Amino acid sequence: MYSEFVVSIDVGTTKISMLIGEMGETGSVRIIGVGTVPSEGVKKGLVCNIEQVTDRIRVARAEAEKMAGVVVHGVCTGVSGSHIRSFNSRGVIAIPTSRREVAGRDIERVIEAAGGITLPVDREILHTIPQDFVVDGQADIRDPIGMSGMRLEAEVHIVTGQSMPTENFMKVFKKAGLQVIDLVFEPLATARAVLTDEERESGCLLIDMGGGVTSYVLYYGGCPRCSGVVAAGGTNVTNDLAIGLRVPDSVAEDVKRRNGVALASLAGEQDTIEVPPFGGRAQVEIRSQIVAAIIEPRCEEMFTMVKRSVAANPYFNVLGGGVVITGGGAMIRGMEGVAEQVF
Repeated sequence: MYSEFVVSIDVGTTKISMLIGEMGETGSVRIIGVGTVPSEGVKKGLVCNIEQVTDRIRVARAEAEKMAGVVVHGVCTGVSGSHIRSFNSRGVIAIPTSRREVAGRDIERVIEAAGGITLPVDREILHTIPQDFVVDGQADIRDPIGMSGMRLEAEVHIVTGQSMPTENFMKVFKKAGLQVIDLVFEPLATARAVLTDEERESGCLLIDMGGGVTSYVLYYGGCPRCSGVVAAGGTNVTNDLAIGLRVPDSVAEDVKRRNGVALASLAGEQDTIEVPPFGGRAQVEIRSQIVAAIIEPRCEEMFTMVKRSVAANPYFNVLGGGVVITGGGAMIRGMEGVAEQVF
């Protein structure tokens, strides 16, 4: 489906955002509409209350449509959650003897062969992404079309998700009156937005820190080599602060956003943070080091979980582009320092 407009929506644990972009003649996109509302009914990236999520999507849609002056019927959206599983696979086909030359239909057949695996009945494939091709033993080929050979192999990266969570996710859009034109695993879309071609080529680990989950994708040679989700995000930091400071979640979230410090070494001995009043309790001041001592261990744990997931991948030790962190959870001051300590 082609249009002069492109619409995307991100249904997250903490907020739901819709963007409407107008396509330019050169392929550039100019944002003309934005709608962002607090999320309800989503936990750990999964829909747990269809009516609440549907209502929130309608509100975000109305805001974006009003700003852009257009009516939205279809959207592209991202999917995440701890139910996502990814792995690499290989497919092999014989090139017809009548031509012995790789054609476009051979690429389609070998990718289909690589993705022709047996999955549990409750799981479905979301993406099958080509990595490298091999023609008669010659490896590391990006585009084999036109090459002569008898045997074509393909290595692909496959992203799968559980059927029921995905079906519930799609259902909220249908109830909101929106057609889902494209569904993409979120860190793949994020990588397109924040990584350069050089970073994807030389090797880079992207970590997208959301509210409910942290997703990641490792690139090398211009394509994803591994990806996944760990079930921890910004809300875990908020919960830790709420318990440690003995305050409601809303107050803990405010402290985290305004004065959060993820790296204890950045908190001076004399630095203080104001905790807003609540429930008849007066405003108080606490030392920044106390907040940092609560936040840093949780952030270190999240990065360690990602590192443990990717450490076995052979490309992890050759990341010329390093590690890139993004997402709302990465906005805490000193987060990059914690990542440096872990990686």
